[in-house]
Amino acid sequence: MKSYITILSLLCSLTLMAQTTSIPDQQFEQILINEGIDSDGIINGQVLTSDINNVQSLALNNVEDLTGLQDFNALESLVLDEGGQSLSSNITVDLTANTNLKELEIWSFAGLTDLDVTGLSNLQDIWIVESQDDVNTMSISDLDLSTNTNIEYVLLGYIDSFRRINLKNGNNANMQDFELDMDFFVSMWPTCIKVDDATAATNNTAPYDTWLLSGVDPTFYDAAECTLSLKQAEEIEVALYPNPTENTFQLQTQTEVQKVELFSLQGKKIAQFSSQENYDISFLETGIYFVEVSSINSSQTLRLIKK
Repeated sequence: MKSYITILSLLCSLTLMAQTTSIPDQQFEQILINEGIDSDGIINGQVLTSDINNVQSLALNNVEDLTGLQDFNALESLVLDEGGQSLSSNITVDLTANTNLKELEIWSFAGLTDLDVTGLSNLQDIWIVESQDDVNTMSISDLDLSTNTNIEYVLLGYIDSFRRINLKNGNNANMQDFELDMDFFVSMWPTCIKVDDATAATNNTAPYDTWLLSGVDPTFYDAAECTLSLKQAEEIEVALYPNPTENTFQLQTQTEVQKVELFSLQGKKIAQFSSQENYDISFLETGIYFVEVSSINSSQTLRLIKK
């Protein structure tokens, strides 16, 4: 009887030791192999769970399917760089199982629409940034950091889709570093930001006086709901032609245009026009520019090629 129990215990131990985690994304598994984490060293859609139990830092490049990440129990630092493949995909990154996560960086994760970091009380730093400030690959509209009670540093860069950010987590006094940069080629975007103290944030007093907001028109609130004005958030329907062009261009729109501004690729304002039939750009050098067309409550930014 003792021998039977011993053998059974041994079999159970071997079964536990042989537990695997599914890694269907081949690029994900290749990175684990390259880093010496996947001990069998072959692409087979899985990794021994024991191989990943103690991994504390992980950088994933060009990985779209993050299945398996939930089993990285000890993970403290995660970088997702140039993930996703299709801009039309609706990708959700769910990190709620990675409860030890302290640092998160997401760079140009194409198709990313939702990020769930609910309950990650150890999370301190979060970066969500487009690698190029004139290209949008991510379309996250809402970010909830209300349960991340130790968050200290937040950087949200050049993601024009952000409309609601919940930072009411009881830790704003320790959040000296919050930076929200919208694309400087667009007008001020309306964005709702929920905070611990809306009055202090609106008046730009401590701790909110250290926060950096660029290209955004925030509404701070700490109770009830914040509703964006659809009229304010809407874009002008406008066409620019001819494009490419040599000396002039025209605009076709049903909206009353208030002003037209011309920007370089670096975001430097070159010229400003009132509404007119033809816009003279003969003075420009050959290259790519941005034309921002504004009405009273809305705007649209178009790319212009000067021949």
